[in-house]
Parts: sequence; C-alpha cells; structure tokens
Amino acid sequence: MAIDGFISSAVIDQLSGVLTSLSPEDRKKEVGKVKAVYAFEVVNSQGKKHYFVVDLKQTGKVTDAATEEEAAKGQPKPDISITVNDETLLKIADGKTTAAGEFMSGKVKIKGNMMLGMKLEPLLKRFKKLAESLPPPTSAPAAAEGSGAASSAQDIVVKGYQGSLVIAQILKVFSADKAKREAALMKTNAVFQIDLDGPDGIKSWVLNLKPGASATDVVLPGTAAQNKKTAGVTLILKDADFVDLASGKLNGQSAFMGGKLKSKGNIMLALKLDNVLKTAKDTGAKL
Repeated sequence: MAIDGFISSAVIDQLSGVLTSLSPEDRKKEVGKVKAVYAFEVVNSQGKKHYFVVDLKQTGKVTDAATEEEAAKGQPKPDISITVNDETLLKIADGKTTAAGEFMSGKVKIKGNMMLGMKLEPLLKRFKKLAESLPPPTSAPAAAEGSGAASSAQDIVVKGYQGSLVIAQILKVFSADKAKREAALMKTNAVFQIDLDGPDGIKSWVLNLKPGASATDVVLPGTAAQNKKTAGVTLILKDADFVDLASGKLNGQSAFMGGKLKSKGNIMLALKLDNVLKTAKDTGAKL
C-alpha cells in the first residue's frame, strides 16, 4: 500500500500489515479495542490527495484510492474523517507531534467524533509496537554457502556503478566485525533488494540483514529471487542518487517525495536502511 509521493502511506501500510498478519481471533480483539472507522484524506507537498479508510470496528479491512468514493467502497460509514498533510501524519505516527496540537494549529481537520481524533496518536503508537513484536515473514530457504553467495567485496563491485562500492563497503564492514554485523542484523531484521539504474540498465543487489546471516551471504549480487530470498522491500533509484543517499547529500524522505526513490513492498523497512548506510559511512569510507 506504499503510494508514490505519499510518505505517510507507510504508516497505513504498517497498520494494514499488522491487521493482515494477526489471526482472526487476535484481529477481532484489536478491532474490539477501537470500535471505530477512520477515514483519512492525505494531501502531499504537491497538493495531490489520496484517501484511506481503516475499519477498526468490524472486519479490520483497510482500503485506499485516489478518490474518496473509491476508498469507501465496501467499508462501513466512517466515525471520523481526518484531513491532514502527508508530512504531519508521519510526524504524528513517529511521536514527533500530537494530533491535538496539530488540530489546534489547523494542520489537522476533523469531521465526526472529535475524541477519536485525539486517540489517533496512541492508536498509531500501539500498532507500531504490534508490528515490531510480530515474527518476521518466513523467507524462502537460503542458498547454501558456495552456491552463488558473495565471498568478498570484489564480487559485489560492478564497473560503472558507484553505488556498488557503497554496497561492497557494507559487506566489508560486516565481514570484518562479527559483533557489529550481528547487532545490525538483530536491529534491522529485514531483506532489502537494491535496484540501481546505471550505464548498463538496472543492476540488483540483496542486503540479507536478518539474524543468522553469515559473512558470506549478508550481501549478495543479483535479485532476491535469484538468491532464493524474500525481499521485504525493493528500492529502485539511480546509481548516483544512491551514492548521494549513502553520503548524506540526499535525504531519503526528499528522494521519495521527489520521485528519485521508488519502492515495492514495506516502505517502513526502508527507514531502517539509513542505519545500515551510516554503519558503512562511520568506518571512514569515502562514500
């Protein structure tokens, strides 16, 4: 449900992912705690609108569309309708501001049950914790060592792709420091596919950042499918933009909003990539 140009769509995507992952019994319990249907009109920095309806009253269903009518199809009547700009919704979800404070400043508009609007921040916070507590999705069996797994940074570097040097540096750091690798894997717990658009078209790499990954398969050339992995998110961007992202010259949020960074899958996982890139940068490598 990650929508290009709408960074806060990751918030709704995470909420939807939690509801989908829960058993029918647990989903019913979570819905029973809220007993409300939320409708969101989200306006991005370009003035474009996208609509989301979250049923936390009956089925736990989440829908979205470019029009209010389409998003509402098959959903109960909303108990509250919230109009909010894209960045503000993300800040509320991250705990950097409150729905009440943004309502007072005029950045959040509410129709319907006002009290439900005031409960938005703790609601999103609770679902974020639920998402963190859920077991990761089961991946396809990992390829055995020696069956195509990268053994050195030299296997990762592709001529003409400066971003491959960044990825090779990540491998170098994690291969040399087992403690740092294991700490990063525990914190990240995700598989990324990086698609870089360069002089010879799209080239792909996999960052297998899940607990248990060895020094030989933490970074792999090729796609997730080729390496028998399941990517939680695929990031697509130009080679030069990836280098700027790693060096800090380009902000991930700005890249996403500006269309330089595109994604498939759980965009919330992309936020974790910053720490991985920072690990490589902090070694003193010239990224």
